[in-house]
Amino acid sequence: MLTIRHIIVACAVDSVSAYTVRYAIELAKMLNAKLTILHIVDISRLKELIKIGLFREYEKKNIEQDLEREGKVFVERFRIIAKEMGVDCDVTVMWGTVHKQIAQVAKETQAHLLVIGGSPVICEGGRITVGEMILAEAPCPVLVVKRPKQSWTDMLT
Repeated sequence: MLTIRHIIVACAVDSVSAYTVRYAIELAKMLNAKLTILHIVDISRLKELIKIGLFREYEKKNIEQDLEREGKVFVERFRIIAKEMGVDCDVTVMWGTVHKQIAQVAKETQAHLLVIGGSPVICEGGRITVGEMILAEAPCPVLVVKRPKQSWTDMLT
């Protein structure tokens, strides 16, 4: 019998991730599993914004603080929801390369399942998506949650 006692859900700060985290909370509740909500502040994202000239190097510190704060607010909201639903939940916000950090946390915590959000994406030029990199690096099974066309509130009724 397969036992899932620890689930990690990886999230960005967007609507697909919000749906994915809600899905993971419901799954953790059904399985009576511990949940870790993980947000990685992507270092490459900031580097790219500076490289294209959207931000200047001297603005980097403020932007870093904003990105980290945004991630903490996002995961904390969902930690509260999980707690209200009776799910044992931790949150982690860290910096790094997304797929590498997710794989490292899953390995260190000996997670039984990793939940990520995904959308079918066709990349030009054979480019690999972050989701594919996560799948390649993950030390445990990965559940990809595709956001449905209907809204989350519609699904609750």
